[in-house]
Amino acid sequence: MDLVVHAWEVGIACRYKAGPHVRSTDEGGHADAILPRGVPVGYYARTRRDRRLAIVAPGMVRDAAALLRDRPEYMRAGEARGRNCLTTFAVLDVGEARAAAFAAAWEAIAADPPLFVAVGGNCAQVITRALEGIGALPRGWLRPGSPDALFRAVVAAHPGARIATGFAEFTPDGSGGYGIRLENAVGARLPVAA
Repeated sequence: MDLVVHAWEVGIACRYKAGPHVRSTDEGGHADAILPRGVPVGYYARTRRDRRLAIVAPGMVRDAAALLRDRPEYMRAGEARGRNCLTTFAVLDVGEARAAAFAAAWEAIAADPPLFVAVGGNCAQVITRALEGIGALPRGWLRPGSPDALFRAVVAAHPGARIATGFAEFTPDGSGGYGIRLENAVGARLPVAA
């Protein structure tokens, strides 16, 4: 199944999440942002050893090249199958202006990453702030603290979100975007791309 993210759409990718109603596993539940045209980007703790649990650490943004290098199971279906890393996506139609603002927010985060804090400044909370900043999530007193909570908040705010799960394969499309192919896909609300 192909998941096409258009110029007017943004989304989230919840890693190690086997479906919209399944909690992320302890293997590494994590959320990445999906920018317009399928570009993946994520917020991480900068630690001496990747995949090490951090309570407080400098923050960093990984673009698609860094994800491919450091987390290949997030970018390549074969690697994802080998690590049993199913990804559940929620893709939102926010309009081109807000989608562009979301991409610009990630450029600003990458230029000056906030401190990573396991509670209060993790991947889900940084994505939440970026979505709130473009008006795609209501500003609330309590921000989602986990990828699962972020997924639930996004779907609650956008009941028409396109949702799909599978082993994700990101392929550059030659014009700065990425095609996303899902192996072993389960689409809750996702038409197959034309």
